[in-house]
Amino acid sequence: MATLVLGTLGRIVAGPIGAIVGTLIGGGVDRAVLGGGRTREQGRISNPAVQSASYGEPIPLVVGRMRAAGNLIWTSGIREASSASGGGKRSGPATTSYSYSASFAVALAGRRIMGVERIWADGRLIRDAAGVFASPVIMRIHDGSADQPVDPLVAAAEGLGHTPAYRGLAYAVFEDLPLADYGNRIPNLTFEIVADDGPLDMGDVIARLAATADDCDLPVTGQFPTLAGYIAGRAGSLADTLAPLLAAADAAIVGSDPLVVSGRGGDVMNLPANSFDARRPPDDRPPDRCRRLAADSQPGCLELAFYDTSRDYQPGLQRARRTAAATSAQQSVAAAMSPVEAKALAVDRLHAAQAGRLRRSLRLPWRHIGLSPGSQVALAGESTVWRVREARFENFIVHLDLERNSSAAPWVAAPGVVPLADGGRAFGSMVEPAGETILHVLDLPPVDGAVPAMPRLWIAGAGAATGWRRANVLLNGEGDTDFRNVGQLDGGTVIGSALTALPAGPSWCWDRFSHVDIEVLADRDWLEPRSAAAVLGGANLALLGDELVQFAHAEALAPRRFRLSGLLRGRHGTEAAVAQHGSGERFILIDTARMLTVELPLDRLGRGGLAKPAGAGDAETKPTPFVLTGNALRPLAPVHLRLRRHGGDFALSWIRRSRAGFGWLDFVDAPLGEEREIYRVEVRLDGQSVRQADVANASFVYTAAQRAADGNGTILEFAVAQLGTAIGPGAVATIGTTI
Repeated sequence: MATLVLGTLGRIVAGPIGAIVGTLIGGGVDRAVLGGGRTREQGRISNPAVQSASYGEPIPLVVGRMRAAGNLIWTSGIREASSASGGGKRSGPATTSYSYSASFAVALAGRRIMGVERIWADGRLIRDAAGVFASPVIMRIHDGSADQPVDPLVAAAEGLGHTPAYRGLAYAVFEDLPLADYGNRIPNLTFEIVADDGPLDMGDVIARLAATADDCDLPVTGQFPTLAGYIAGRAGSLADTLAPLLAAADAAIVGSDPLVVSGRGGDVMNLPANSFDARRPPDDRPPDRCRRLAADSQPGCLELAFYDTSRDYQPGLQRARRTAAATSAQQSVAAAMSPVEAKALAVDRLHAAQAGRLRRSLRLPWRHIGLSPGSQVALAGESTVWRVREARFENFIVHLDLERNSSAAPWVAAPGVVPLADGGRAFGSMVEPAGETILHVLDLPPVDGAVPAMPRLWIAGAGAATGWRRANVLLNGEGDTDFRNVGQLDGGTVIGSALTALPAGPSWCWDRFSHVDIEVLADRDWLEPRSAAAVLGGANLALLGDELVQFAHAEALAPRRFRLSGLLRGRHGTEAAVAQHGSGERFILIDTARMLTVELPLDRLGRGGLAKPAGAGDAETKPTPFVLTGNALRPLAPVHLRLRRHGGDFALSWIRRSRAGFGWLDFVDAPLGEEREIYRVEVRLDGQSVRQADVANASFVYTAAQRAADGNGTILEFAVAQLGTAIGPGAVATIGTTI
């Protein structure tokens, strides 16, 4: 705007020289205010901060196989990389694209582990159990052994003398992890950690946690519930760590020499008949008294929260119900189990609570002082096993409060009977390799409303694999040895191929009789129908072979297959390709927001080059060759050629078209689109060129004298092409007659 205003004022004040000066000043103002001519930046983040790490966070202890989140213990920060494209003389502003990566270390467990299998980033699986990443990643696992070495990357960044080896701590190190898929930040990572191999039960877990956390030998006895893994991730004493496991396993630590006794199959002390000789109390009560608690004193329903191995260790819930009573209880354990194992544990805990309703008070001689809470006893002549709830020693008499052990409860299912359980619907989580990128390098006429001054290429690309997300594009010219990064394809363009050959059709009106079947490249791609008004406004533009078409109707025939109809043909001056279709030809939906543009210098016209994708799966992808023809600079062929004969003269006229505007506007001339209006007319007699002339108007007269000078012939033909500013003659329109 300032260019126009100051240029006009300068002309009024000081004539042509003033106009030039005003234009130069106005251009500077426009560039300063509007940014014209400045370098554009794409994908740059304003504050490249790293994911926070919690100081003093407890180091988790993992037993068995468990999914756990790590704690960030080191990072070199987020690294920014830039690549420039465009710029140069008459090519418009340059574009600088930015990408980000990070190197960091994540603590996994406070004991030695066997390894890591699957890895998730922000909940999405990026590495499968076989160790295959969805995209190339450099990662090292340090298992936490007592002699593990210093990591070389951390040592290189911090200095060898300032880098701990973190012995006894298992951790993972990532080198230059690309962050584009995670919002340019370090993602939240979770790991499937394998600390112990083979089947486990809660007794094994209790013993190993005691050995790791407190370096003590804690023997266990009895039968314990089966599980896949356990994680102790909270700060606290060994007793705090073991309490949830003891409660879930119906076990207790008994004796002066600690022993973990399970309520199933643990050691039972048999009390002989002569044990009941304790002195009667003054009130003459018997030494043995039984009672039963009310039915509603214990819950009728138990809900057990756990980590479900059938659903990638997501939180699960299994419910056991004995009655329709409203009372319920909740219990949680940080253990990984199958739904069946969790259901069996919930049923067992519910039955144990109901069995414990039967209580017993017992008084024994002082020699039984060794009995403590959790000990199991059986009285002479009885089959019931009792567990000590409370023990007191008063006046040389041992006072015991007992509860019936659930192992003797008659309603417990027989061993081997598996309760019905289902963890719910689990969506498959599997690594999706990116696969190779399919590139198309297109030399198109203007399709975005702009009139370029330099040759322009459009690059479209996508991948067929479900894991394909993006790819950088590298370009070189004929004879060049180095590739340069020209930008990133993000999300991909809908590309495919024709299953049928589109017949020829009109380019001046709707083609409502033809259709073509298309197969797109990927399952995620979709073609949508649009209204006629939307199509006339530019929607659903696609390149089919060498013809640009638009479609109003898209009928889904099968997965990835569509039938396109309601066509506008020969769009943007491609009517010469209307009759040149065949099955198998390329199909590209023109979506300029998902495509790359590359402007090249004029001296590259007619020369070739290579485009190479650089995505996650493109290590072996072959480059795509191209030839720069300059279609973006080529004027369109004139239309409505008319040939009239006046005596011996032939009068030829036409109407111009413009690459600066493709709309069919009634009563409005098409914009020129070139620096000057000039046409080249070629006269042909019997197929031979006999005369050529450049004219400044949309008309030409072939006089009788010229015809006599050019010789005799029976077939007269005229070929007309508009001359472009940079590329010479554009597309040719012809008309002929018989003399």
